[in-house]
Amino acid sequence: MKKNVLLIATALFVFFQLQSCKKDNLSGPEIQTLSATALAPNAATFTGSIVNKGNFNPFDYGFIYSLTSDVSEGKGTKISLGKNIPQGEFTKEVRNLSTSSPYYSPIVYVRAYITDEKGTALGKLIQITLPSQQAGNITPTSGKSGDLVKISGKFYAESDSSVTVMFHNTKAKVISVSDTEIIAEVPQGIPAPNGYGLNVEVIIAGQRVSTSNGFTILANVKDFSPKSGPIGTYIAFSGDNLSDPYSYSNYINLFFGEHPVNPQYSGTLFIFAPSTDKVTSKISVMVDNKKIDLPGEFTILPPEITVMSTEVTLPGGSFYISGPNLPPYDTTPVTAKIGSTSAEINFNYNGGYDIIVPENLAAGDYTVSITFPPHTITTPKKLKVLPYTFTDFSPVSGGPGKEVNITGNFIPGALYTVYFGDVAIYGNPTSTTNLRVEVPGGINEGNVKIYLAVGGKKLTIAKDFKIVGPSITSFSPTSGNAGTVVTIKGDGFAKNYGAYVKFGTIEAPISSITENTITVAVPSNLNPGTMKLTVMTNGQTVTSSNNFTVTN
Repeated sequence: MKKNVLLIATALFVFFQLQSCKKDNLSGPEIQTLSATALAPNAATFTGSIVNKGNFNPFDYGFIYSLTSDVSEGKGTKISLGKNIPQGEFTKEVRNLSTSSPYYSPIVYVRAYITDEKGTALGKLIQITLPSQQAGNITPTSGKSGDLVKISGKFYAESDSSVTVMFHNTKAKVISVSDTEIIAEVPQGIPAPNGYGLNVEVIIAGQRVSTSNGFTILANVKDFSPKSGPIGTYIAFSGDNLSDPYSYSNYINLFFGEHPVNPQYSGTLFIFAPSTDKVTSKISVMVDNKKIDLPGEFTILPPEITVMSTEVTLPGGSFYISGPNLPPYDTTPVTAKIGSTSAEINFNYNGGYDIIVPENLAAGDYTVSITFPPHTITTPKKLKVLPYTFTDFSPVSGGPGKEVNITGNFIPGALYTVYFGDVAIYGNPTSTTNLRVEVPGGINEGNVKIYLAVGGKKLTIAKDFKIVGPSITSFSPTSGNAGTVVTIKGDGFAKNYGAYVKFGTIEAPISSITENTITVAVPSNLNPGTMKLTVMTNGQTVTSSNNFTVTN
């Protein structure tokens, strides 16, 4: 019995030992991270090895990478190679690695992994530094939108689509890419004026690198509008990177035909159509010492004269013209002719022009022509120039200050010089046929000729004008005390030529004076008695024949 118990115990011991050995043979997988090789700023080759698949049905393997050293299941970017798990070494070339720094080379940390129903096994941690792209010079160093440029360097580019080129944060069209050269087209819409220095960047796989030299953007003037108009037309230019209106250093040279014109700025680039000797002209632009003709030509339309202020005038007179498309004063070397005689012409700031008739122009009917280069136009009607005439005057006598009306042809508003003998005085017309003047002082009594000075000549008529000296015909009352107002009648009193009255030897202030009447008050410092009245006017003196009696 004891022997049987011993056999059973021995059998159980052997059974449990065998069960324990079987459990020890159920082990997990074993994996290694062998190497990581950088290929480009966003590409690398990872190599691992599955040493043992283990006994728990592995169903996934591959690599996990990160930009930090904390790489584990759930931490990092997983690259799964599937469920068909090989024994031994395996390799994966990884493109488009997710990197976070656009300006320096990142360090990538990687581990191989294998996953079974019990969990994930990881290989050792390996790190690599991805290479940086390098940009050298950009050539040429200046250009306009649409130009092609070359950027040299080391780019590690896999395709044209993986490369972005930026001009001052404006994306360019990439034409071609190689490992050492990128060709790109300067883009439209760069927010910079002509002559502005730009930073050019190449972006590959999120990495940014600037060219070693700068790039200067030049204006790309493409067209102008309108294509026709009169002198002074506002001609606007379109294109890219036109000059900044506040920066004279970014000046653009413009040409109208062969003549340079000053560019203007008011939110855009424009010029005013200048006068020229040609009806049609090319418009050109010079940027970076290169002159380019813009599409089409500009046609200068002729102005019109629809208003002529008068059709009849005198030598020395003026008239006004206006009409559609007359050019502004500051753009045109305008000239005018009356018949074949040159005439002065001036812009009058109301949109028209004043033409001055030469003083020596003979009377007649004239065609008036005005030249606004390249066009010469004429007034709608002829100008009739009348001769200056002096036909009569009235009255025929008078003293200084006497009004005299001269008949003839005159220009209202003009100032004329009239001579009484050798003494001149000025007068203004009261109409186109009448000129009013006053007899000047300083002329002795007697007959003189009247002359009208016009056009460098002195016109006169046959009859004479009689200069009348002062005379006293009467006065009243004939007596009175201090303060009594005395009215003196006579002729030839000159109101504007220093007239005064004396009672005996005492001067009295004049209250009023006309050509033939003076009123004066008896002064208070006279002694009672009789005395003569004396009138002094125009340097001449006249004394009354009768006495005045001063009473108490």
